[in-house]
Amino acid sequence: MIRSRLFHRLFSTMLIVVGSFSAAVYLLVVPLVQSRAYTIELNASGAILDNVFTMATKIKGGLEEQRSLTEASYKQQLRSIVQLASGYVDWVFGQRDRGEISDSEARRLVFEGLRSMKYGRDDYIWVTDYYSNLLSHPDPELQGKNAADFRDQSGNTIIPMIISTARAWGEGFHTYPWRRAKGGSTEQKISYFRDLPEHRLVVGTGAYLADIDAEVERRKAMAIEDLRQVLRAIRIGVAGYVYIFDARNNMVIHPNPNIEGSEFSGLTNPQSGRSIADELKAAADSGEPVYYLWDKPSDPGHYVYQKISWVRHFSGFDWYIASSVYVEDLRRSAEELSNRIIWLTILILLVGITMAWMGARRLVRPLRRLVDTAAQVQAGDLTARTGISSEDEIGILAAGLDTMIDRVQDNIATLDSRVRERTIELEDSNRRLQTAIGQQNRAQAALAETEARQRLILDAIPAAIAYLDRDQTIRFANQRWADLMRRDKSEVTGRLLADVVGRSAHGVLAPYLDQTHQGAPVTFEYAFPFGDDSQNMVTKNTLIPELANGEASGGMFVLSLDVTAERETERRLMEAQRLNAVGQLSGGLAHDFNNLLSIIIGNLAAARERYGNVAGLDDYLEPAQRAGRRGADITSRLLAFSRRQPLKPQPVDVALLIRDMAVLLRRSLPSSIQMDIADEGLSCWAIADPNQLENALVNLALNAKDAMPDGGRLGMSAAIRVLDQPEQFDEMAPAGDYLCIQVEDSGHGFEAGTAAHAFEPFFTTKEGGSGLGLSMVYGFVKQSHGFIRIDSRPGAGAVVTILLPRAEPVSQDQAPVSAKIDQAWPGRLALVAEDNADVRRVMRRQLVELGFSVVEAESGDEAWDLAQQIDGLHLVVSDIVMPGLSGTDLAKRLKAARPEIGIVLISGFAMDDSVVGSDIIVLGKPWDKRDLIDAIAKLGEATG
Repeated sequence: MIRSRLFHRLFSTMLIVVGSFSAAVYLLVVPLVQSRAYTIELNASGAILDNVFTMATKIKGGLEEQRSLTEASYKQQLRSIVQLASGYVDWVFGQRDRGEISDSEARRLVFEGLRSMKYGRDDYIWVTDYYSNLLSHPDPELQGKNAADFRDQSGNTIIPMIISTARAWGEGFHTYPWRRAKGGSTEQKISYFRDLPEHRLVVGTGAYLADIDAEVERRKAMAIEDLRQVLRAIRIGVAGYVYIFDARNNMVIHPNPNIEGSEFSGLTNPQSGRSIADELKAAADSGEPVYYLWDKPSDPGHYVYQKISWVRHFSGFDWYIASSVYVEDLRRSAEELSNRIIWLTILILLVGITMAWMGARRLVRPLRRLVDTAAQVQAGDLTARTGISSEDEIGILAAGLDTMIDRVQDNIATLDSRVRERTIELEDSNRRLQTAIGQQNRAQAALAETEARQRLILDAIPAAIAYLDRDQTIRFANQRWADLMRRDKSEVTGRLLADVVGRSAHGVLAPYLDQTHQGAPVTFEYAFPFGDDSQNMVTKNTLIPELANGEASGGMFVLSLDVTAERETERRLMEAQRLNAVGQLSGGLAHDFNNLLSIIIGNLAAARERYGNVAGLDDYLEPAQRAGRRGADITSRLLAFSRRQPLKPQPVDVALLIRDMAVLLRRSLPSSIQMDIADEGLSCWAIADPNQLENALVNLALNAKDAMPDGGRLGMSAAIRVLDQPEQFDEMAPAGDYLCIQVEDSGHGFEAGTAAHAFEPFFTTKEGGSGLGLSMVYGFVKQSHGFIRIDSRPGAGAVVTILLPRAEPVSQDQAPVSAKIDQAWPGRLALVAEDNADVRRVMRRQLVELGFSVVEAESGDEAWDLAQQIDGLHLVVSDIVMPGLSGTDLAKRLKAARPEIGIVLISGFAMDDSVVGSDIIVLGKPWDKRDLIDAIAKLGEATG
């Protein structure tokens, strides 16, 4: 056996393993153990320091909790005392209410009884009425005194504040400065008080916060003493310990009674020459220890032994907690442990050699028999057996070898068939797996395609859609919602709603979001205030809560529709309706005033003609006529705004009109204003009443002059303008050809919001202005089927743009010559139909002066009856608005029955020629005699 190569190899291997292990232990483990033991001892000192720091933290937390409990205990004590005092007050006043004692006796018993009650450290009970009178107080200087002016350090009243709180809430606590009893110092005091409304009294008592602090300090001293006993029992290594000093270098806790309580800033580190206290503070919470030289208890006074300390600063008490240990003690523990490991290694080496020899011998013998059997089987002898019957691993191995030999032949026979069957099964499983993978890939592709299609659909629909989770984080937003926020989709998704819309907007939306979180859908409108100059976008928003099992899950869907255009249309419709109502009112007033002015102007003209030779009378009549004409001008402006002024639209060369008008305007404008007009030779034609157009431009020029008190530039221009698409003016102007007039100034412009009201009647920004100038221009433009717009910024001037229907140029015929003032129609018969007797009288007088014989009618029906009965009737002058048959209906009947009769209609409103016909003359109110002569003369021309 000893000659066996296996034995030699096995035994040699075991010797090498045991020897290598022993050498490795000595070379690797011993130095590592020395280092680790030193480190562990070193870290143990730091761990002890951390535990002590934790103890100090808990002491601090316990003291804070104790302060809260102490304060709560004091408050409960104050409640109980005030409750007892309130019961005493109710009991005494109850005797008074039952008639057992008088009111004065009851009040004396209450106040003297409460004043004599003392508890604690000279604490007392006080009583005040609702007027801050101290009815019960132990201090003679305060008893019966009014304390309404007692104030704290902030200047706030003390007693009135307590009374106000008590009456509002019934009871309460209040902290304020107050002087201690018996002439003590002024300290902060907390009082509990209760309102006794049935007695109109406030009862209270208090405790000084200094007493609470003293109790806390007492408990702190006890905790520090407990900590001192614990630290004195702690030892690190052989002679290490834990000590505590404060920021002023006072040793708070130290195992050496000679050092504890002393100030040690004078002790220096011989190694560095610096103060040990300063080095310890510098190392606090830095994670690095402090090395210094110190003496030993066995060798006092010789500061040659190196020590190491860890320091942490505890800000709660402003302490520095340090653990200290001698470096020599740390190394001694490591050396002792290393020596023990060396002796143990030697012992293991000897035992290992012995066990290796015995084990190799026992293991090789059965293995040799296994080798021999295996060699026989290899040679083809399947009858060979090991003959080993032990129950150890080798026996099991031998039994397994014997069994394997028995089954080898059977396995060889069946192995090929099983391999073929298994191969077929694997191929079938592989095909099924490939099919399943293909189906899964197709399903994932279809799902991705469906999701992409749905996102395209959501991005394409004309609505802004988003989804918010419980935290109001935007988890989904389509393209329209991102466009609404003026951001990219990537900048919206995953962010909080408040960060996307802004804090201000989120504050407005918060109530709706809260309501939706509770499970109720909400619909509201909101105008997003964008920071640039663009118009605010008005959206109609619907918040739909996400439901799970019928309950709100916290998420919500947001549907937003842009309704800016709809709301703008509604606003413009309301504005148009309002202006139309104002126009109707203005037109009605103007019509009534025109009747009055017709009477005034007509009678004044008649008076001047008849009594013109009366000395001095003309001085009275001329101002009256000027006032009448001024009134007519005002009514004309009202009619212009209401679009009821009489107009005579015709082709007019606007550029020529501007050039002619500019000659007169330059004379009336100050020299500081430079006027620019259209280029010479430019021809621009429009359909408009030239007189009213000239009045409108003059009004705009005068407004521009008033806007430039220090001078500037006034420009007027006319040009042909083609709108390819509708454009916004006072209303939407459709596409087409227009004549564009622009009046531009460099004045101060319109203030924000003023331009929107500029066209309203009686609205003016000028002192003494009538407010009818721009409204007249607006009415003229709208009556001429045009459009107007004001573009202005404060301090940058204004531009008024007018669009009028364009006309083709026409040849200029000679202007019609007015009839002579002395023209007459003697012997002719005229019929006057007017429901106003004074107006009818003026018309009759003027017709008589022209040679007519006049028949009067008070209504249209009466005039129709007379016209049917009278032969030789030459002229009918009729008001349009009359009771019964109107003037226009009367004219139509007369033209149908007696076309030879000339008809003149008088009205304060504008009349369209398509309504009355070209052979009927319309005379506007008020008129003068020359206007009547011109109308009758034109009537003769129209009828041939």
